[in-house]
Amino acid sequence: MRNLFTGVLTLTAMGFAFAQMNIDVSTQNGNLNAATVTQTGMLNSNSLLQDGNRNVATIDQTGIQNSNIVVSDGNRNNVDVDQTGWLNVNNTNQVGNRNEASTLQWGGWNSVDQDQLGNRNDASATQYGASNAIIQFQDGNDNSATALQVGNSNAAGQYQMGSGNNAVAAQGGNSNLIVQWQDGDDNVAVHGQLGNSNQAFVGQFGDDNQAYAAQIGNGNYLEQGQTGNSNTALDIQLGNSNQAYIYQNGDSHLHVGTQIGNSNTLTVTQSN
Repeated sequence: MRNLFTGVLTLTAMGFAFAQMNIDVSTQNGNLNAATVTQTGMLNSNSLLQDGNRNVATIDQTGIQNSNIVVSDGNRNNVDVDQTGWLNVNNTNQVGNRNEASTLQWGGWNSVDQDQLGNRNDASATQYGASNAIIQFQDGNDNSATALQVGNSNAAGQYQMGSGNNAVAAQGGNSNLIVQWQDGDDNVAVHGQLGNSNQAFVGQFGDDNQAYAAQIGNGNYLEQGQTGNSNTALDIQLGNSNQAYIYQNGDSHLHVGTQIGNSNTLTVTQSN
């Protein structure tokens, strides 16, 4: 009986130790790569691959069951990941040279997906809260994507194909959605949401287009479509349940729209 009791205690202790363990699998192929991985807590997992030269990665995980996967394929790429909380997920993939990617997650059940294909791209994702999601896709050179989420259940998607594009998305509140699509060169998209259940969609197809928007309130909806070059759109929605549909086709159009109040609808089409 004593041997049985001792065996049970041993198995329990082993199981407890196993339940607390963190997992890191890091691989470096090349020269002068540098990686620092710090894991504090239990059941955190990190997978890191650096394939090339002079790549740098800094990974910090604090909490329970956070997950991180990073691939840097090329030279002089930089990744910085900081996860604090529980069940946060980050996936970063870099193919090219001198790309920069950073992720900060504070809370639980947040997710970030970053893909950088090209050179000198910059992607930054910051999440405070729970169940937020960010997708950042860059295919080209010298693109910049920045996303900030404070609250719960917000979603942001930033897609850049071309060179020199800049996208900024900021969300404060719950259940907001921003989608920014840039296909061309030197486009700018800046969108901010403060409140709940706001939605903003922008599509830029061409070069040197600019789209800006601020949604303050709840349940506002915005579409901005720019096809051509050097178009500018600025929209402000202050209130609840406003809708705006802005379409610019051609070159050098200017739109400024303001909605103050509730349940207003605005449709603008410009072409040449």
